[in-house]
Amino acid sequence: MRRVATPPSKGVEPIALPGFDYLPRFITDAEGQALIDCFANLTPLWERRHQGAQAARDGAGTRRLTRPVYWLGAWQFACLGYYAEPDHLHEKCLRAEPLPAVMQAVLERLRPTLAAHLPPGAPVAIPNTCLINYYGSELQTDHTGRSYPIDYARLRMHKDGEPGPVVMFSIGQPALFEFVEPQLPDQPALSTWLKNRSVVILSGPRFKDHLYHRVTRVRYGPDPVLTARVPDFKLRRVSVSFRYVPEARIKPLIDFSPAARAQIEPYVEQLAEHSPHFRQQLATARGA
Repeated sequence: MRRVATPPSKGVEPIALPGFDYLPRFITDAEGQALIDCFANLTPLWERRHQGAQAARDGAGTRRLTRPVYWLGAWQFACLGYYAEPDHLHEKCLRAEPLPAVMQAVLERLRPTLAAHLPPGAPVAIPNTCLINYYGSELQTDHTGRSYPIDYARLRMHKDGEPGPVVMFSIGQPALFEFVEPQLPDQPALSTWLKNRSVVILSGPRFKDHLYHRVTRVRYGPDPVLTARVPDFKLRRVSVSFRYVPEARIKPLIDFSPAARAQIEPYVEQLAEHSPHFRQQLATARGA
């Protein structure tokens, strides 16, 4: 039976379903500004997807991600295939800078809500890693010298493989967030606008394990003002996706195999230009 499409929720009221919570305005004004300042002081990367040196030489699977990114806690590189249970656990998570205090404070306030996403009595593991997605438009130039923007404010449908609930902070312009089945991409099972300073939590067999989620659109607007250290890029939304990775899976660069290091060292070199943390990891690995 064909599902009847329903308009997305406006994102003004909370949503509470088994395995899905939407909490508008959960992040305070002061916390929102502290997060904006944090995002502005990071230098995100444009990563590419590819598997192995031969694939890179052949140009296979070298698609650039649709937005600049930065990781805290553990950097999970697209070229290594991310972290996903049960098959993709080894050499996926490089030790990164710690989460700032403002993120930790919001996560701690979410502890009771996170507990409701777990079996009764199960301990709550506060997420220890996060992916920061920068959504906006990139200014490009054609062969005549004319400049024009390309809107990259979207995220293709996917699932997150890390264990436990996923927490998302949304800062900036509203984003249309959808859950879909891959066989029915034009018929969202649930869709809602994510407003500035809102939080999403997803877990369980339906919303985390079965359905895919995506961002299909981000609105334009003057407030809040967001900036990013990305050349020729106009930022209008930042999404922070928090996950939990067992600490034993998070390794320094020196513990990665030569093959894995060969893929990620160019990125670590870029990070080291602005980060003492990655500069030290790079020096330690090369001095071994």
